[in-house]
Amino acid sequence: MGTIEKMFLGFGTVNSITAHFSEPERDSVRMALDAAENYINTMDDRLSVFKPESLISRINANAGLLDTLVDRETFDLLRVCKEYGGLTGGVFDITTKPLTDAGKPARVDYHDILLDEERLSVRLRRRGQGIHLGGIAKGWAVDRVVGILEHGGVENAVINLGGTVRNIGISRKIGVRNPFKAESIALYLESEGEAVVTSGLYERGSHIYDPFSGKPAVSDLASATVIGKDGAAADTAATACMILGTAGGVKLLALLGLEGVFILRNGGILATSNIRERVRPVSFKCSVQ
Repeated sequence: MGTIEKMFLGFGTVNSITAHFSEPERDSVRMALDAAENYINTMDDRLSVFKPESLISRINANAGLLDTLVDRETFDLLRVCKEYGGLTGGVFDITTKPLTDAGKPARVDYHDILLDEERLSVRLRRRGQGIHLGGIAKGWAVDRVVGILEHGGVENAVINLGGTVRNIGISRKIGVRNPFKAESIALYLESEGEAVVTSGLYERGSHIYDPFSGKPAVSDLASATVIGKDGAAADTAATACMILGTAGGVKLLALLGLEGVFILRNGGILATSNIRERVRPVSFKCSVQ
C-alpha cells in the first residue's frame, strides 16, 4: 500500500489531499491529485475577491452598472447561495463584503444578486455592493474534488481544504481544533463519506459578520462544526450557526438535515443527538450534552 500527499495553496489557505493506493494505481492516483489541484486553482481564480481579474471581483466592480458573464459552475454556485440566503432567513448572506471594507457603507441584501439563467450573467443591484464567498467556496469545492478523485480511481483518501475535511473510503477520526488554545485539538469526530466543516473564533477573533447588525457576529458559540453529505450545505450552516448561536443553530441544522458539534464560549460541548456517540472530547473535562 502506497501513500501520496499533495499540498498546495488555494482559497487563501493551505490545502492537502492524502491518497492511499495499491502500487499499480500510483500513476492514475497521481494524475487524479493533479486534476484536483488544477480544479481548486481554477475555482480560486474565478471566486477570489483578492484577485482583481476574478469573476467575483468583476461582479463587484460592476455592481449597480453592468451584467457580468460567468461560467455555468459559478452561476450555479451563486444560485445556491441565494437559496441558502432564503433558507437561513438571511443569516447566510454572501453580500457582506462591504462590511469588511473600511469606509464603505453596508449594502447587504442577497436579494440584490440578479441572475439571468439564459445569459449566465450576474449583476448586483446597487453601487457599493460586493460578494464574498468565504463562507461556502471550500464546502462547494470539496464535493467536486471527491468526484474528481473517484473518477480517477481513488478509493481511499482524506481531503482537507483549509479545515473543510472529507474522507473517501473508510471511517476516520477528524480532529476539531480548540478555539481557546492554538494548535491543540478539542475533540475527535468519527466520520465516513461526509463533509466536516468548522467555523470558529480561533486566533483571529470573529471574522464572520452578522448581516443584520453589520458587525462581527457575537453569540454563545466559540466554534461550530457541521457534518453532512453536502459540503456546501455544511459550510453554509457552520457560518450561519456562529451568528445564530446554540438555539438557532440547532434549529437550522434540523431544517437542513445536518448534524453538528458546538463548542460554547463557556467551554461546554453540545452535539446533536444523532452523532453524540461519535464525539470524543480531548481538551475539555465536561461531557458531551
